[in-house]
Amino acid sequence: MRIGATTDNGAGGNRSGKVKRMLTAMIMARVWIGCAIGLGMIATSFASTTSGAAPFQVVATSFAMTEPSTTPPELADLRERWTQAMSELGVPGLAVIVVRGNQVIYRETLGYRDPENKLPVTPDTMFYIASCTKSFVAMALMSLVDEGKVSLNAPVKTFLPRFAIVDAGLTETLTIRDLLSHAKGINSDPIVTLDAYTGEITEDRYYRWLREATASGKFGYSNIHYTLAGRVIEAVTGRPWKDSLEERIFKPAGMTRTTGYASKMYGNADCAIPCIREDGKPVPAKVRKSDRVMHAAGGLGSSIDDLGRWLILNLNGGAIEGKRILSQAGVTQMQTTQSRGEVGGPPVPGRTREGYGLGWFAGAYKGKRVLDHGGGYIGTSAAIWFFPEARIGVAAVSNSDVPMSEVAVSDVSSRILGLNAQDFLPKVRQYAESLAAKQRSRNEKFGPNPAVGDGLSLPPTEYAGMYENPDWGTLRLEYKNNELTGQWGDLTLRLGSTGKDQFAADMGTGEPDPGRFEITNNKVVAVILKLSSEPLIEARFARP
Repeated sequence: MRIGATTDNGAGGNRSGKVKRMLTAMIMARVWIGCAIGLGMIATSFASTTSGAAPFQVVATSFAMTEPSTTPPELADLRERWTQAMSELGVPGLAVIVVRGNQVIYRETLGYRDPENKLPVTPDTMFYIASCTKSFVAMALMSLVDEGKVSLNAPVKTFLPRFAIVDAGLTETLTIRDLLSHAKGINSDPIVTLDAYTGEITEDRYYRWLREATASGKFGYSNIHYTLAGRVIEAVTGRPWKDSLEERIFKPAGMTRTTGYASKMYGNADCAIPCIREDGKPVPAKVRKSDRVMHAAGGLGSSIDDLGRWLILNLNGGAIEGKRILSQAGVTQMQTTQSRGEVGGPPVPGRTREGYGLGWFAGAYKGKRVLDHGGGYIGTSAAIWFFPEARIGVAAVSNSDVPMSEVAVSDVSSRILGLNAQDFLPKVRQYAESLAAKQRSRNEKFGPNPAVGDGLSLPPTEYAGMYENPDWGTLRLEYKNNELTGQWGDLTLRLGSTGKDQFAADMGTGEPDPGRFEITNNKVVAVILKLSSEPLIEARFARP
């Protein structure tokens, strides 16, 4: 498992040591989430088109709309291009929207939101948008600044008395502006793991691990900044950050298909099922977001029409249809580069990033100033770009973690702005093929279940039961159908034997983690996982 590696299409969670190296290989750059991401990014099983499997067939779908009435001529060829690429790469569904000023000028929906049941993507289909959540959280906090309830230069500790990190000085001086601009690079792999993957986070665990968090003191993209920002919103408003966003942004902006609750998103009939590719075909991902892992750094689902409204809101100074959501001064702050430094992301040709504003990456695309954010997680990706001077905005969402969303927004941006940009699709093909080869290699090397053969020193039933760790939560083992499997919070562990009472645990989120059973007096007393962080962390789950 990649501890803390929330994928994010250029903006994921924390990345340290081994995590950085693995993510770099995955996205041919430093990061993918942002999502997940992230985008960016998460290892999944995409079979290479050279493996002999027939390409997945994508059906282009269109729905009646009042606007736009015509397709801009420079975008006319994109439908066929994307449909072909999706079939080749195993991307089941894609939705794209383009706005100019306060008008939608282009909208496209392709493929399936649910490939198993052949349900098409619609303008109302809700997709998980992962780290694109950060810009919404930033705007909600800025609305509190407008109201005089928060100051950007106020110390975080003013609102969160429990806040403490290794750096005692920074504990006292870290500001709200620092959080929203990723200015100090606070890192905690355990928090991201518990928050974004297992769901075994509690406030006590959050602040316990935060006390061990390090800070680079310079720009460093991290989910920690925004899970703290979400807690500031809750401290000031007295409401869950998700509900505050609905009250302050979604409802007044007319965004009726956006939510911070996975239960509402996946409980809705028109939602996109996150998919990975197996045997050449997209299948539902086993890892999926639940309410308790929808955190403030990556916890929203939205439709392409709602993202069109979001673009209009940001392109028009914080107002939409006569309703002001944020002051012009607040929008200007969000779109102004606040911290500068090395910024990773999918290597989209022609795009550069100089740093981060408040909730947005700041940079340029072929010389045109652009604000953007990506998001990704297992089986899903999103990308949002907008060009303030040109008053053009583009968003794309997909139920695949191959960064097809970034391909779509770069395609549209280069054509609508008349830019001669290099095609990103060839690099995405290479990424997908490399990912497929790695997945095949992992599957070939993964051992048989420990319950098969002589992988265990005791009868398999002796290993089943509940194991606990005060800092990591609860791990449950089950023996069923001649297999021993694990459940760590929301993650299911597939176990492969590596030796007597030793195993590899595949959680569906990256490279398998080594583990072992601790036996004392012919009894299983603990399960030990060696988690992929640097330094490596051994988590011991003991029988109560």
